[in-house]
Amino acid sequence: MRKLTIAGLTIILGIACFVTYKHAYPQIIRSDSDYSLYSLGEMESLATVIVEAEFAGETASVVPLDQQDQYPIEANTFSQIKIKKIYKGQEHVGTSSRLNVIEHYGKWTNLWGSYQRMPNEVYKPLSPGRTYLLFLYKGPTQPAETYEIIGNHQGKFAIQHGNKALDNLTIANLDIQDDDQAYRDLYRDVAEKYKLN
Repeated sequence: MRKLTIAGLTIILGIACFVTYKHAYPQIIRSDSDYSLYSLGEMESLATVIVEAEFAGETASVVPLDQQDQYPIEANTFSQIKIKKIYKGQEHVGTSSRLNVIEHYGKWTNLWGSYQRMPNEVYKPLSPGRTYLLFLYKGPTQPAETYEIIGNHQGKFAIQHGNKALDNLTIANLDIQDDDQAYRDLYRDVAEKYKLN
């Protein structure tokens, strides 16, 4: 009887450890997506607002799930940024020192674990303590002072502190998940024009 009790407790402890691990370390779902590559000129033209801003924090993550298989239909996280400098769109920003940004990724949990859905293999969400040059678009159905980052990762450029050579930047410096030569080329163009380092 005692052996059976110990075996039962061991199984329960094992399940509890597994579920705790699945909640502590989210499973990241990245779609291998096709997307349009924008040039710097195209992004400047599409942007409603171009700002240098510091990430101030996430306010909400909205992930509607398909009722049948519980897979996310779409994913949006609302983040807030603190504006440091405005390059374009002063008339849209006004005197506000903060803006809301929609990032097309989301987080959710269920009984079996926690999950994150990313828009592509390169995107990495805005990070605490980082300053960015952001190319933002105001869609017609978005609430006031809420903008999307153009092209997900393509409209988000981490500003480097110190004088780092552009050829030696790591993916951690660039604040992207996976190395992407098209993004590196775009980063070089943006860094030269907007003096990112």
